[in-house]
Amino acid sequence: MNRLLTLNRLIALATALLGATLLGCNDSASNAAARYGGQAAAVPVITVPAQLADLRETLTSVGTARALKSVSVYGETSGRVTAVAIDADTAVAEGDLLLQLDDRDETLAVELATVKLADAERLVTRYNAVNARDANIPESQLDDARAAVDSARIALEQARVDLDRRRITAPFSGRVGITEIDVGDRIDTNTLVTTIDDRSLLLVNFSVPEVYVDRVTRGTPVDVRLWDAADAPVSGEIVAVDSRIDINSRAFIARAAIDNAADRFRPGMAFEISLNASRGAFLSVPDVAVQWGADGAYVWVAEDGRAAKREVRLVKRLAGAILIEGELAEGEPVVMEGVQSVRAGVALKPLSDNLNSADNG
Repeated sequence: MNRLLTLNRLIALATALLGATLLGCNDSASNAAARYGGQAAAVPVITVPAQLADLRETLTSVGTARALKSVSVYGETSGRVTAVAIDADTAVAEGDLLLQLDDRDETLAVELATVKLADAERLVTRYNAVNARDANIPESQLDDARAAVDSARIALEQARVDLDRRRITAPFSGRVGITEIDVGDRIDTNTLVTTIDDRSLLLVNFSVPEVYVDRVTRGTPVDVRLWDAADAPVSGEIVAVDSRIDINSRAFIARAAIDNAADRFRPGMAFEISLNASRGAFLSVPDVAVQWGADGAYVWVAEDGRAAKREVRLVKRLAGAILIEGELAEGEPVVMEGVQSVRAGVALKPLSDNLNSADNG
């Protein structure tokens, strides 16, 4: 039965093409008939409605990973190292000791400042006690004593800050790197102590063409895999998009975040980023419907039973179809078969319904 339907369809198409050929051979006669009041035969064609289709493309780019937080640790002061508490690639918590410098002078300074503050506070207490009985201490002298207390308190805080700077600690939780410092070394503020990375989340910057500027946004999912590796990709998402387009590359920078709780990856690794992005909806027509002329691409549409030419711009070729832009509305019947015999204003005889009826029968 299917073979019979196919044979019927082929016969109908052959008949239509034969009629179109005969019509082409007698084109001048038809034109003359139309000029002197006659009417040319309608051209048999097959039409399909133009349909909207979402243009989705897979973008692939390469970027280098960086840690969520990363820091190179330097000392705030110079001194001799008395203790090293750095074990490479181990976890440290915020405030953990990394390096201890000789702090004997600073410890003594804190003790001295503590004594001076206590002495200044005792003097103020004594003045207040005397005034409570006889009011013999002038107010100006009492103000000087109180100012001395404030100065002593500030001196103590400064001494404590100096003492605290002798301890180099982790600024946040993460993984500590290698150090080249040993006990007994003398360091200054230009000496690199170590590095710390919070790699629980990795960030990868990559380039995206400018045409996707309004399509690639925060929250867009991405697939991430190690560059030139056969491992299965891991999921991530866009967490930031740059505010400007690079005028040389005509692209912008997007930043993807990768969950690295399993600690599989390291900062500095190269990753391939893939994402599916939409360029918007475009009209889709069969590729055989698109014709070319001196002014570019065009299609024929059936408008009130006659052929009308519509110029279009090709957006992308797909399998058996072309996405286009132009003066064409969704649902308009586009001529797919018989375009060789179509001229502007010629009457059309759509065969689509007849062929569909034959197939259904």
